[in-house]
Amino acid sequence: MTTLALILLLPLLALGFTGLTMLFADSLRGEASRPLAAWAREGLGYLIGAIALIGIVADLVSGTMWQAGSVQSLLGSYGMNLALLGLAFVLAGPAHRAEG
Repeated sequence: MTTLALILLLPLLALGFTGLTMLFADSLRGEASRPLAAWAREGLGYLIGAIALIGIVADLVSGTMWQAGSVQSLLGSYGMNLALLGLAFVLAGPAHRAEG
């Protein structure tokens, strides 16, 4: 069970690092006249994303994954980190404006 979870978790971890890096590069090349709130929202997104990715890597290095006996205990270990990673992508992603 843990080998399958590792196979599923490593691509997610790679996509998390790659996605946040790409969003960060796009924000540096973006327009310079953005409001301060946009800078704060993106900065908070990058901070939350870094915390989530560091938490996942720390759990992998410490061996928490190998102690998980079921999918429920694995989600209990990584669920909050995955939720934080999703929140980071929402905050750091481009802002969508309602059209109407």
